[in-house]
Amino acid sequence: MKKFAQRVCSLLVAGSLSLSAMAADYTLKISHSAQPGEPYHLGLQTFVERLQTLTDGRVDAILYPNSQLGNEKAVTEGLLLGTVDIAVSANGVLYNFEPSVGIFDLPYLFPDRARFHAALDGPVGEQLKEKVAARGFHILAYYDAGIRHLLTKRPVNAIGDLAGMKIRTIQVPAHIAAWKAFGANPTPMNYDELYGALETGVVDGAEAANSNYYAQKFYEVAPNYAQVAWTALVAELLISEKRLKSFPEDIQQAILQAAQESAEVERKAYAEADVALLAKLQEAGVNVTYPDLAPFREAARGIQAAFAKTPEQRAQLELLTGDH
Repeated sequence: MKKFAQRVCSLLVAGSLSLSAMAADYTLKISHSAQPGEPYHLGLQTFVERLQTLTDGRVDAILYPNSQLGNEKAVTEGLLLGTVDIAVSANGVLYNFEPSVGIFDLPYLFPDRARFHAALDGPVGEQLKEKVAARGFHILAYYDAGIRHLLTKRPVNAIGDLAGMKIRTIQVPAHIAAWKAFGANPTPMNYDELYGALETGVVDGAEAANSNYYAQKFYEVAPNYAQVAWTALVAELLISEKRLKSFPEDIQQAILQAAQESAEVERKAYAEADVALLAKLQEAGVNVTYPDLAPFREAARGIQAAFAKTPEQRAQLELLTGDH
């Protein structure tokens, strides 16, 4: 009895164990890298609730936030290995499995969030789903990973202040090229290592959305926040094609519907966080700066042009920007 109680307790800490999980035909393990309360988690809570409803309790799920099952790359590999059922993967992580998704990692690609979401749900988003499926993954939904700004140990008031700064990035060519073009020294690193790296001076800064910066308390070790809006980051809600097709048809459809509904909640939460959390960060003592974005945008144009090497890429870039 004691062991059973300990098991239930551990599941409750890991994520959410509803009473229906005891009687469900299927219980899914879902991983993400954010804290409870962040948009990823809010979206996934909706996913679980809707999935329970749509399947009359036949399917339940346990959420494992804050990289409890491993970093995003390891968990994404786990989808193919069958050790994880569903995961939110940053687009830059999925790039390691299917490079064509890298078009979404280009800097200053979208003028606003409405254009960003329209692109995810439009022809380019659908084309990339097909390419990712060939690698064994099914994109259930595109999540919003935030409009990204720059957090640093020293203030950044202009692009020139970035000279020589070690900025944590994802191991993605477009990200690395962007920060080099901005004058920084890009330093690829796992997200779960970032707080310690900032604290010890391994890196001087990183890019993040308001939600991440606030929830992960990066402001404790990097109290300067430059509003550069250098990219709108994409994350994919993933399941393996094999795992999805292992379910009866009605459950497959329920998973797909719940995922789309979860994306609506997640995207709205990120948009609201961009507005609400900036004031809270300033109240916490964060020094918010507003560098001139013209030099950043000019540096980014060369990266966009360099990416469009094939006719397909040029066509996709034209669809996304309308001016290439």
